[in-house]
Parts: sequence; structure tokens; C-alpha cells
Amino acid sequence: MKNPAVEFCGYSIPHPSENKMNLRIQTYDEVSVYDVLEKGLDDLAELCDVVIDKFTISRDEFSARN
Repeated sequence: MKNPAVEFCGYSIPHPSENKMNLRIQTYDEVSVYDVLEKGLDDLAELCDVVIDKFTISRDEFSARN
């Protein structure tokens, strides 16, 4: 999903043994980076809910057949 207010978004992990992640979000105009991040996380949560629901339905259908 692409947000038209976002010019660039990326992340890097400095070192695999560190529990750190660098996140960079660059927006157009006067759009708040914090608002964009919150919307992105909300969208991701909704997408995860859809995946969980579809997985559960498929698993239950498979279990019923076997």
C-alpha cells in the first residue's frame, strides 16, 4: 500500500545482534511524519487481521475435510 503523502520510507538494521532498527520516513508538503507512521501501522494491523482471518478459515476447512 502506497501513501501518496510519503516521498521515501526505508529502514535499516545496524547490526543483527542489536535490537535496533533505523526508520526513515520522508513526506511531501506539510504532512506530519507521526501521522503517516500511525496510519501505516494501523493499515498494517488491519492487513494482519485479514491474513489471520483467512488463515483460520482455511485451516478450519482443511481440518473439516481430514
